[in-house]
Amino acid sequence: MTNVIDVLALSEEVEHDSKSGKLSRKLLTQGQTLYGKNPDYPDYLERKTPDGKVSLGKWHKGEFDEIISLLC
Repeated sequence: MTNVIDVLALSEEVEHDSKSGKLSRKLLTQGQTLYGKNPDYPDYLERKTPDGKVSLGKWHKGEFDEIISLLC
């Protein structure tokens, strides 16, 4: 017996959780570091760490090079 996954329902749930911030909170709680865009600083990547730190920077030689730490 195989389990059938409703891909459309799953994608809608992921989209909803992403927009609400629930997905990010869950990933951070699990110890994940998140990278993404920050509309206020389009030339930089934003990094969020599980300890609550948010910083801006760029990739350099395969590592995140922090340029500034943001207060949140």
